[in-house]
Amino acid sequence: MSWKRNYFASGGGAVGGVQGLVNPRTMTSIAPSKGPEHEPGQNSCFLNSALQVLWHLDIFRRSFRQLTTHKCMEDSCIFCALKSIFAQFQFSSERVLPSDALRSALAKTFQDEQRFQLGIMDDAAECFENLLMRIHFHISAESREDICTAKHCIPHQKFAMTLFEQCVCNSCGATSDPLPFIQMVHYISTTSLCNQAVRMLECREKPTPDMFGELLRNASNMGDLRNCPSNCGEVLRIRRVLMNSPEIVSIGLVWDSDHSDLAEDVIHSLGTCLRLGDLFYRVTEERARQAELYLVGMVCYYGKHYSTFFFQTKIHFHSDAFSFCVCVFTPNPPPPPLPSPSSIPTSPPLLSPAAPPDWP
Repeated sequence: MSWKRNYFASGGGAVGGVQGLVNPRTMTSIAPSKGPEHEPGQNSCFLNSALQVLWHLDIFRRSFRQLTTHKCMEDSCIFCALKSIFAQFQFSSERVLPSDALRSALAKTFQDEQRFQLGIMDDAAECFENLLMRIHFHISAESREDICTAKHCIPHQKFAMTLFEQCVCNSCGATSDPLPFIQMVHYISTTSLCNQAVRMLECREKPTPDMFGELLRNASNMGDLRNCPSNCGEVLRIRRVLMNSPEIVSIGLVWDSDHSDLAEDVIHSLGTCLRLGDLFYRVTEERARQAELYLVGMVCYYGKHYSTFFFQTKIHFHSDAFSFCVCVFTPNPPPPPLPSPSSIPTSPPLLSPAAPPDWP
């Protein structure tokens, strides 16, 4: 795939691409830290990875800290379990923290659906989504998930993308009824992502960082075709319109196979700056049209194990080692890079999944 060579040759840097982020991993690149316990057979890495995302997002952590009242569900209360483990991240002197309470609460909450059960591996992206929805339940139970406007509801105020999709026929003028919905994670096929990257490069003389949002939009719409609402014979693409301005955008990458060979192509298709105005067919809020969000973390999967990486200066890993599951974008860019490794004693450190930031 040519995206890697062409994009890096174009001079895309820390804002537009992942140049400089892919380096051989060394022990000196991993910061000493504390993190949730994960013993063999627990199969809790999917939950631990979702937990790390929430902890390392300043926007979430600070907002969650301010919440003091909630609808408690006793031993199945995810809110209480999150409060407890966040306090351990902040204050505990232990490097390995028990996450049994959160794991148990999650299993009991979803027992009827047989999801996230003890000892059974599950999907980190879906766990992340469901944690957000349970937080909504605990603090805004009076509001429906699909129309919540409560100012104190962190999931809907910070994470939710409020959308509607519609088909418009340019031939006969027919339009479908708008379908409103809310999503916490915007999912995109990795196969579509790589195919669209190749197509875009064939049409552009020089790739630029601002192509990333357009790339995601094209990949999201690839193959999503509908018949004209009036059955005039035209086949139409869905138009998705964003109606709010989320502070945090999570992109979920869907792999078509457990043995995909696209890992290297995917990483070289990722940008680190995302413009909301490019991600959807139309964006209604002016603030969202002007918003630029920056890649701050990833949840990755390799060898039947999930790991979470968050920026401190650079991310260090082997480019063919991971399947990327969730990429998280926020308004605040990562800190500026440190001097090159050749000018300092050790490599720039990676903020590891369990390294707790200072709680403001």
